[in-house]
Amino acid sequence: MQNSKNQMVDLLISHNQILVRSRAYSEKLSQWGKENIEQGAVIHEDYVIFDPLPEEAFGANVFLKLTNNFVMDENTQRCIVTPFYINNSNNVEVASAAEKFKINIEFDTSLYDLYYEICEDDEVFYKFTFVPAEKPIVARYLIDDPWGGEKDKALKLGFL
Repeated sequence: MQNSKNQMVDLLISHNQILVRSRAYSEKLSQWGKENIEQGAVIHEDYVIFDPLPEEAFGANVFLKLTNNFVMDENTQRCIVTPFYINNSNNVEVASAAEKFKINIEFDTSLYDLYYEICEDDEVFYKFTFVPAEKPIVARYLIDDPWGGEKDKALKLGFL
């Protein structure tokens, strides 16, 4: 399932984080403050980290997609949207503390609405959907979820 608009990776998720970045790893940008932990995300313009929710280390499929319209998966348990900037399309990665994968999608603009979904069917899986944007969207939850996410509640950017 890999082409110029779709990719799937089997990612070893650990240390309560799954992230997408369009820059090199940064210790400074990887820090979680108390409010980041409460909202389940650390959001920087080109470096976003999300809480995958399960506590232990585990492998999970991560689906990456570039599309013009976001359609939420019917198995979604949590959904967040955030602005995401790509300054170098050759340096976009999906990662955890344990491993990283280059995202081989053909990005052709610098600003995207990035949708993050935690889904559960037979197993937990994750989705990142990139939708080209002309102006930054307000980062927010898109559904109520069992971990405290409230539909349309805005998320704060940066280290909090």
